[in-house]
Amino acid sequence: METTWDYADQREYVRHIREGMPPVIISAVVTGGHQKSENPAVPVTAEEQAEAAAAVFEAGATIIHIHARRADDPTQASHGAERYREINELMRAAAPKILVDNSQGFADVDTEGSGFLGSAHFYRSAPIEAGPDIMAFNPGPMTFRGGAAYTGGGDGPSKVTLASFDGAERTAERLREKGIKPQVFLYHPGHLDILDYLIERDALEKPYFLQLVFGQESGINTSMDSFLYMVRNLPENSIFQTCALGLEELHVNVMSMLLGGHVRTGLEDCIHYQRGELAESNAQLVARTARIAEELGRGVATVEETRGMLGI
Repeated sequence: METTWDYADQREYVRHIREGMPPVIISAVVTGGHQKSENPAVPVTAEEQAEAAAAVFEAGATIIHIHARRADDPTQASHGAERYREINELMRAAAPKILVDNSQGFADVDTEGSGFLGSAHFYRSAPIEAGPDIMAFNPGPMTFRGGAAYTGGGDGPSKVTLASFDGAERTAERLREKGIKPQVFLYHPGHLDILDYLIERDALEKPYFLQLVFGQESGINTSMDSFLYMVRNLPENSIFQTCALGLEELHVNVMSMLLGGHVRTGLEDCIHYQRGELAESNAQLVARTARIAEELGRGVATVEETRGMLGI
């Protein structure tokens, strides 16, 4: 069965509807920046994250995306390689077959006198040393309003994330050296240009594993036109996965499954099951996604199928 094709080609689409599409790869994003004060089901300790790994694997996820928290204060993020390694090991003990995906994260930069009208941070690479199977790879700059979830919340100046073509290439090369599959995050059309650059520089290996993110600040919105624009402009040999923030996650993921893509779900992206109803667990969100994939006739990918499709 083909796992990549021209997703926007109408004839290809009809053929794959008739002949069948590959099973859906489900990634579970279990923590992110949310706190138990927002939803008590959010796993914040390493042990809770490991329990979530076992539960989401049982529900159908083959990849788990990790944001580490500090051992002494699990309300706070940790970006150290040792903490990520500790959590990765607990994940693999709880769900031995699941593929571990570490967040790249970012660190603050002192911008006083630099000309920035706010503050800035650059993407971290320390989690690479923790030995994940996959790593979220943010290749380009972004901007955030003050108080955005990815800047730590609260009031304050807006922020920017710093990235460059050369820096992205160095990160890609380092991931290749470590044998880690990069999942390239694309937040808006400008990131497609950086992706093309990395491919031209032979910094990425086929198939390219791409995460299309909708609804993030300074990113592309969740409309159908936006979705189709991003998919139509993907390079050949791409496997794409989608996510969106909040309740829009479900709609975007259904579009992805219909068009041959893959999905991620979990309490990082949405703490609600539906409007006005908090999700009971990450596993509940994964189970719903798996059920939809089955109803659409695609089914859910096993770990072996996930590895095969991604070339891991």
